Amino acid sequence: MNPDLAYLLGAAGDASVIYNKKRAEYYIEYWQKNYKWLEQSVAPRIKKLFNKNVKSIPKKNGLFLMRFYSKSGYELFKKYLSNSTLILEETNEAQLSYVRGFFDAEGSAPKRKHGTTYRIHIYQKNLEPLRVISKILSNNGIIVGNLTNSRDIGLLPIRGKSNIAYFIQNVKPEHPDKTVALENLCK
Repeated sequence: MNPDLAYLLGAAGDASVIYNKKRAEYYIEYWQKNYKWLEQSVAPRIKKLFNKNVKSIPKKNGLFLMRFYSKSGYELFKKYLSNSTLILEETNEAQLSYVRGFFDAEGSAPKRKHGTTYRIHIYQKNLEPLRVISKILSNNGIIVGNLTNSRDIGLLPIRGKSNIAYFIQNVKPEHPDKTVALENLCK
């Protein structure tokens, strides 16, 4: 699998994959606070893989929307979103790209308070992708904490300064806000 496609599939952890029966439209929507991530990481991959020119559109809720129409894209995204274990059959490069996209969409690097542990998290309502990500990270020497579920939201923690630095080195997140937060966390 192309690593760019794996990235988009990972980032789809926070996307909507929609079939509008009335209009016979198939599309994928990415919503995000940071339009730069959509424009710099998502849009070029959509252009390269699906030959679609897309832009982020500001919405009244303060988020940005990026939508692309593609029946083949819809079918592919549905396939992987309904069975995220399929990514484990791909190359290690594609798997890490999947994790990169997923972290960029659903990860967090909270500011560390003095005296507390270094930690980052990946969130998702559906626990299956988090189990898959846990396996990918473990296979790449990154220590992950136990998957927890609080208020119907799954959380995969990664703790420890050197472990987080190793995560950054191997996964190579791209989200502008999260890369800054990760750099500040590991100073």
